[in-house]
Amino acid sequence: MIAVFAIDALEYELVEEFKCENLRQKFRGKTDISEFSQPRTMVLWSSFITGKNKEKEVLAGGNKEMWDKKWPIGETFFSRFKNPVVIDLPGYSYDTKVHAESRRLLKEFFEARPEEEKEKIRSPYNRDAFEHHRKIKEEFFRALGQDHDFVLGYFSVADVVGHLNFGNKAMMRMIYKELDEIAAEIKGKCEKLLILSDHGMQAVGQFGDHSNYGFWSANFEVSFKNPKITEIGRLLK
Repeated sequence: MIAVFAIDALEYELVEEFKCENLRQKFRGKTDISEFSQPRTMVLWSSFITGKNKEKEVLAGGNKEMWDKKWPIGETFFSRFKNPVVIDLPGYSYDTKVHAESRRLLKEFFEARPEEEKEKIRSPYNRDAFEHHRKIKEEFFRALGQDHDFVLGYFSVADVVGHLNFGNKAMMRMIYKELDEIAAEIKGKCEKLLILSDHGMQAVGQFGDHSNYGFWSANFEVSFKNPKITEIGRLLK
């Protein structure tokens, strides 16, 4: 079985700083996303699964419609597998309702005044992110125990929580520890493991915003160090 632990906004420098050995794996580096003028979540994951730069097509849908975009399996590298399962991935099997609520709360937070009102939004926003994380974790490990030749699980917690809490080092360390523990558990359930993030995250005051590179690591040998995100799917066979 090949497994992909897909993590939104996993920051390379924090993986190193927090010494997340299971996330780091033997082979690792930053992904090159410099070809994208707007390296957004839906753009990057769509480009990863199709092996083509899908920025123009995704952004053409507008800020709202782009989240409903789903590529047919025949346009993705998933078609190479006999029995793949792909959980909650943007551009393919994304739970638009759950993630729309996160975006709504995020918008509400930045529009709120005064500061006390913002803090009333932060707690349900974080709680919503952690609840969804637990649900995806259960689905992912259930799939790893079944008869699949390919399993991908998409985890958004580092991105969603990071946008409002990136300056909270204790919280981010807790999230990275949780993700590192998941990586450790996956290793005994698959032959090949790719850990991939669409982009990282950089501090903007106490908040977080997308960085201009992503993260990858693998438990199998690869010939590159800083690949384009459109190139990585070719390794999975």
